[in-house]
Amino acid sequence: MKKFIWTCVLGLALLTGCQNTEPKIKDEGKQSTQQNQQKAAANTDSPFPYPTLLSESAQTFSLLVIGDQDTHIEDNEKVTEKVNDILSLPELGMVQKAYPALNIKSEPAYILFDQTGVVHQSKKLEELTSFLDKNSPK
Repeated sequence: MKKFIWTCVLGLALLTGCQNTEPKIKDEGKQSTQQNQQKAAANTDSPFPYPTLLSESAQTFSLLVIGDQDTHIEDNEKVTEKVNDILSLPELGMVQKAYPALNIKSEPAYILFDQTGVVHQSKKLEELTSFLDKNSPK
């Protein structure tokens, strides 16, 4: 009888020790993304709602590219000369869900950021490169 009780106690201890304590991830991914964006916005002094899009350095820009691109923007030397961080999202819907305050209505779109907010927005790569040729980061 004692062997049976000790076996049950040992089995119960092993089962509780091996129990998975990580939370289930169903809708948590959506919520955590929104929470992370809200926390990031609250932790900075910037009034811009998406500080992760802003340039990290005063000597460079950051760029958000929306829509499928025939050519890789990273291969364009005119762009990479003054742009340090490039985020490319293939679909307009993704951008509208992730960054609703940007109010993007069509693709393709090129949105250039400095350390404080949007500096330039265009629908054509030529307009972006022209702006970059004429303007330098602060």
